[in-house]
Amino acid sequence: MLKDWFCEALSLQPGEELLLPAASKAEATRLRNRLLKLREEYPDQADAESISIRVTLIKRRFFVALRREPLSPTVAFKRAADGSIVRMALSSHERLRRTAIQDGLTMEQIEEILGSAEEEEEDAKKEEA
Repeated sequence: MLKDWFCEALSLQPGEELLLPAASKAEATRLRNRLLKLREEYPDQADAESISIRVTLIKRRFFVALRREPLSPTVAFKRAADGSIVRMALSSHERLRRTAIQDGLTMEQIEEILGSAEEEEEDAKKEEA
């Protein structure tokens, strides 16, 4: 039955949550642990990782919350030839560039900031060597 609820959680929209009632905190913790194991075993890890699983207390009653989290645009998953899935993230420069664009900076300002950051990284590497 938990597998059915987990599959139902996979159909949620980002930000939506599925709440499974529990009789006690101990039962909620057991349910959570079983759901975490199901998430690890799920064939499509990229999709499964978008479901957060936690114990929560609502109006003095314990629930296990399965929430579809929106994935960060700086995170992706790569499936290797052997079928394994590897989590990838954009470089810090790319994240800085995206944030600067969102903050309304011009491309000239962004390039100036990134150029300064690159020089600082190079100086730090030289000091380490």
